[in-house]
Amino acid sequence: MEKFYQEMKSYCNQQGIPFYLVKLQSLQDGVVEGYLPGQGGWKALPLPIPDVFYNRIHSRKLEQSPSFKLFKTELEERSIPMFNGRFLSKHDVHELLILEDELLPNLPETILFNEKETFLTFIEKHSVIYFKPESGSQGRNICRLTQVAGKWKIEQSGHLQNVDFADTDEKLFETLKRFSRKRSFILQKGISLFETDQRKVDFRILLHRNEQLEWKVTSMVARIGDPGTIVSNLAQGGLMKNGPDFLKEAFELQDASRIYQKLVRLAKNTAQALVENLDDSFGELGIDLALDTDTHPWIIEVNSKPSKKFQGNYETFRPSVKSIIDFMLALNRENHP
Repeated sequence: MEKFYQEMKSYCNQQGIPFYLVKLQSLQDGVVEGYLPGQGGWKALPLPIPDVFYNRIHSRKLEQSPSFKLFKTELEERSIPMFNGRFLSKHDVHELLILEDELLPNLPETILFNEKETFLTFIEKHSVIYFKPESGSQGRNICRLTQVAGKWKIEQSGHLQNVDFADTDEKLFETLKRFSRKRSFILQKGISLFETDQRKVDFRILLHRNEQLEWKVTSMVARIGDPGTIVSNLAQGGLMKNGPDFLKEAFELQDASRIYQKLVRLAKNTAQALVENLDDSFGELGIDLALDTDTHPWIIEVNSKPSKKFQGNYETFRPSVKSIIDFMLALNRENHP
């Protein structure tokens, strides 16, 4: 996050807006311990309580802690807005999105991994299934389950050579139970993903709410997996390309434009459906979409803390910096009309 925070600070300096980082703490004294960048790194000093908070806590555990809950309560008492206030769980997101008839054709069937009977019914219907941590990130601890000659083939993300087999559905259940180690996992119907040179492709679409609080697409990247890997996440060795450029390379120009519009529309509808059904405020979402071999789009995942890893060069600031600050200003205006 270092480079991203420096860009936010520089952009705010240009606009005459105070910007600083704040750690989790009580607000009762009316001041906070904040951090400003200096020559020797970020310096701690007492600062006024900010007017708007953008939550980038990276730990789900910390977000569940009493100290974070107290922090949120103190913000509410002071009527100070905070957005992206929590991580999203894959299953909760799916349960919210299936309420929207318009999105149903784009949602792969998904269930929680718990009861054996439910599990056996689910795997009867699908020959390829993804087994994912409900609160995982960066493509870690994912398994692809494939029916092969009466057995189940189990492949893990990040382990090209790590392939197991289960002779029966019951053995598969027991294997996954051991693998999950009492953590919460989901089962998701496998999609026949669009590939290029035997590399799986999906798209991360970054959206922000503008000053009118409408969702707009800030960027789209194509994530191209390593050959043979079961996921396309950059953290698992994938490549990244500009999304529209990739579509133009992979399809005829007219088809590329049609698919781009389809993906953008689906991402915006997904973001809107979420904010309408959640109590928390969100100003930024990273939505992962994939095309199948018929170029039908599917919703794979929604991320409320999208990666800010520095990619490439920016002459001024990456687009998301300006979008986030503009949204913070809109929230502040709404709070102080």
